[in-house]
Amino acid sequence: MNVQQLALLAICLGSALATNYTPVIAVISHPYNATHEAIPGSYVKYLEMGGARSLRFPFNASDAYMDNVLANTDGMFFIGGGESLPASAKYAYSVISGLQDAGLPYAMWGTCNGFQWLTELMAGHEKPNDILGSGYDAEELNLALNFTGDAKVSRLFNPISDYYEGIDLIGLLTDNAVTLNLHTYGFDPKDVEDIPDYTVLSTNLDRNGREFVSSFEHATRPIYGTQFHPEKNPFEYGADSKTGVPVEPTIHTGLAVRHSFELARFFAGEAAKTGMNRWDPSSGLEIIYKDHAIIIENDYEEKYLFAI
Repeated sequence: MNVQQLALLAICLGSALATNYTPVIAVISHPYNATHEAIPGSYVKYLEMGGARSLRFPFNASDAYMDNVLANTDGMFFIGGGESLPASAKYAYSVISGLQDAGLPYAMWGTCNGFQWLTELMAGHEKPNDILGSGYDAEELNLALNFTGDAKVSRLFNPISDYYEGIDLIGLLTDNAVTLNLHTYGFDPKDVEDIPDYTVLSTNLDRNGREFVSSFEHATRPIYGTQFHPEKNPFEYGADSKTGVPVEPTIHTGLAVRHSFELARFFAGEAAKTGMNRWDPSSGLEIIYKDHAIIIENDYEEKYLFAI
C-alpha cells in the first residue's frame, strides 16, 4: 500500500468526526523469550492515564501488518529496552512521514531505546553507531532537566500551551530531579546538530559529567522523544523480596507523578488531533486490556505477554 492510498484510507476510516473519543496508540512489543514478546504494563497504563488506548504490533511485523496497524491507529510508541532498530520500525517511520506530509497529524513517541530509534531514523543513518555513543554512566539516575532555549517555544514543553494550563512544566523539571534514566547509550548534543528538523529540548550530564540529549521534538511533525522514563513514576513500584531494597530508584512524589501525567496527556492529545475514530474492531487488531496475560518480573515490573 503506498502513501497516497494509506492517507485516503485514513480519511475514509475516520470520515465521521467525533467530539469525544479515545485515540489508539500502536505500541511495539520486544522479544521476551523463544515463544513470546512483551510490553511492560507501565507503558499501557501511562497511555491510558493520558487518555489513550494501546494496541500491540510485533517486533518483526511485516509491511502488510504495519499497513493495517497504521490505518487503525492515531499514533505510535517505541518503548524502552535494549533492541536494535527493526525493519518494522523503519517501515512505519517511512510511511508515517508520508502521512504527516499529506496532512494527517499522526503522532510518534520514543522513550529511552525508542528515543534512540527515532533519533537514528531522523538521522537517516544505516549505521546508527555513527552517532549513538556508549559508555554513559546514567543507569538508575534521577535528574532535573537542563532545558535549551528552544524548550520554551516548543510544543512539548511550551509553558503557554493549552495542555499545561495551570502548571509550569519547565519549572517543575528544572527544579526537581524526578526523571529516571536507565541507559548506558546516548547522543552527544554535538552529534545531532546536523540532523534536519531535530530540535534538542533538554540535555543532562551523567555521573562522570558527560553530556547527553534527554529530550527532543521534530521541528514541524508530531514526533517526540525522551531518554528518560516518564511511565515509571506512577506505575512501577516494589522492592527485592529478600532484601527490601527498591529494584530501581523510581520517585513517586506528587511532582514526579505530575510530570508523568502531563507528558502522557500531551502525547494523547497530539494523537487525538487526527480527529477520527480510526480503530476498526473488525481489523483483527486487539486493544491491550484485561484479557492479555500479565507476568511480574523483578518483583515489581508487570509485563504483558504475547505469543509469537
